[in-house]
Amino acid sequence: MKNKDVILVTGGSGFIGTNLIKILQKKKFIVHNIDKVSYCSVPQKFTNFSKKNYFFHKVDLRDKKKIRRIITKYNPKYILNLAADSHVYRSIESPHPFFINKVEGTLNLLEG
Repeated sequence: MKNKDVILVTGGSGFIGTNLIKILQKKKFIVHNIDKVSYCSVPQKFTNFSKKNYFFHKVDLRDKKKIRRIITKYNPKYILNLAADSHVYRSIESPHPFFINKVEGTLNLLEG
C-alpha cells in the first residue's frame, strides 16, 4: 500500500477508536494507533485486529519526541485525533488536567 493508505489514530484504544479502527481495517487502510492506555481504554478489542495492517504504539501524546518520530517514520496521509483521556463527568469535576493533556497532545501532533 502507498502512504496515502496510512492513517494515524490517536486514542484508538477507547470505545470510539476501537470501533473506528475495525471499520478502517475492513477498508484495507494501514492503521497506526497511538494510545497511552488508561482507564478509558478497551484493550481486549485489540485481539480482533489484523496484524497485517494494524500497529499499536503505547505513547502519551505529550511525549513530543516519540510523536514526531512516529509521524516522520510512517508519514500518515490522515491523522484522526480521538484522544480525550476522560469520561465527561471526570473532566467536569476537574477540567484543568484534561484541558492541558488535550491541548499539549494536539499541539504535538500539529508540530510532528
